Amino acid sequence: MNKRATTARPELAVRGVALAVAAQVWPLLLFASLILAAALVWAAVSGDATQLPVAAWIFTAATAGLTASFALHECLHAAVLKRITTVTAVTLERTWGRISLVPHGSMTGWQAATVAASGPLGCVLAGALLALHETTRPLSWWYLGHAVFLLPFFGDGIALTKGLLAGPTRLDTPPMSQI
Repeated sequence: MNKRATTARPELAVRGVALAVAAQVWPLLLFASLILAAALVWAAVSGDATQLPVAAWIFTAATAGLTASFALHECLHAAVLKRITTVTAVTLERTWGRISLVPHGSMTGWQAATVAASGPLGCVLAGALLALHETTRPLSWWYLGHAVFLLPFFGDGIALTKGLLAGPTRLDTPPMSQI
């Protein structure tokens, strides 16, 4: 199933991108919430709270790890695209396994490379900051792992490579697969 939503540039809402990411993984979020709720009910009824730490970890990993890291990743792409005046619209493409922003209009190769790198590098920076504190260190790996998307066989890595090779040349977008 491929869903597309095209947004005109002035209306490009970073918040909408974050909500789209959450909507993409709603079954996981529901499942994690049910696990946590069941552990809380069990603890309240039986007095046995031994399952709570595991349930809380699953919930935290699903929300603050997976969902928040991908929301940050895509929101950073959207925020950078919003600053490029020659991008006239952005299509949000959703399939069962991914969300992609596809810009329409034109960008220089360097702008395309900046957009492509912004999501993964922003997540890596957030992961480095999370790694500084002992309580958030386990979450940091969700964010640091976004560095892999800069490899040239992922959408961001392909776009980064194509953008760097094009340099200051103006490209009609989308100059790459998806961002």
